[in-house]
Amino acid sequence: MKESETNQQPWWNRPLWGDKTMLEKIEEVIHKPHEQIPPEVVEHHERVMGELRILAPIAKALDNSQFIEPEFVGFIKISQLFALEMGEYKGLRNYVALFWVAIEAKNAFLKLEQIELSYRSTKQQQFYDFLLEELEKHPSSEDFITDLKKKLHEIVPDIKTEEGIMAITTYGTTLESIARQDELGLKLLYLFKKYRVEDLSLLRVMSDMVAYLLRKNLQDFNDVVTLVKANRNGFEQLGKIIELPITQSTDEDYARMIQYIALKQKYQAIYVQFQRLLEVMIQWNRFYQIIKEIRSHYPPSEFDQPPEFQKPIPGEEFYFRYENYLPR
Repeated sequence: MKESETNQQPWWNRPLWGDKTMLEKIEEVIHKPHEQIPPEVVEHHERVMGELRILAPIAKALDNSQFIEPEFVGFIKISQLFALEMGEYKGLRNYVALFWVAIEAKNAFLKLEQIELSYRSTKQQQFYDFLLEELEKHPSSEDFITDLKKKLHEIVPDIKTEEGIMAITTYGTTLESIARQDELGLKLLYLFKKYRVEDLSLLRVMSDMVAYLLRKNLQDFNDVVTLVKANRNGFEQLGKIIELPITQSTDEDYARMIQYIALKQKYQAIYVQFQRLLEVMIQWNRFYQIIKEIRSHYPPSEFDQPPEFQKPIPGEEFYFRYENYLPR
């Protein structure tokens, strides 16, 4: 390993004696028989405890009482089921992603619809036709934005009114924002164009249903199924647009998707905080395992432990609270 590379390693993983790292050396020392705890092990224990003292307050600052509430815990579980496509959630991940984009991009899609209905000159219609042709290529966001700007540059000089120029410019800006936010937004827009969906009020209806669910107990799955049954036509229409297979178009499938979307919207802000807490706890857990290994090899029944070995481990309460979410 080059010296520059070595210096970039954390202190506990840098070579200390020859080519061996601190961890390797300590492990060798630990696994040798001793009558007393070796000084280098005591020193290493102190340094690792120092790292834990740094991380514990960070975990405390990130912790939130909502993280242990049943509804949030249920949201985490459902998120994992969608991500892993397990059980009844198998095969729904990509469709719920499109469903989520449809709710999030509602205002942008409705703005496009309003402009298309209000401004239908030859040049503007030419631009709308260009949009469908471009979307059929399934371009990346970057390629789409490049071609979009090029087409706008060609068309704008030929539009006669200031109002028309403003409309087509707003249309282009809205398309760009959809593309920059998520490539799934372009895919969804293509599907709406492909199936010639001219009335996008469906998106408003779906958004209103999510808003309604936010005021309800989202743990009650049966209530969500009841809502889906009462609005079955709307869900079927959206299902066709996002090309959801018939085999996954049951009331329960739609309920799983809209329940997840409502939970995701409800906990969007603190979910980011929860993920950050887990990142800190994963780092904390590495040091924690070192402390546990050292202490288990030198129990007080067999060794005269220094006071540091008897001290509580900083942050251990967070470990016991969230250990099920940490990699094993």
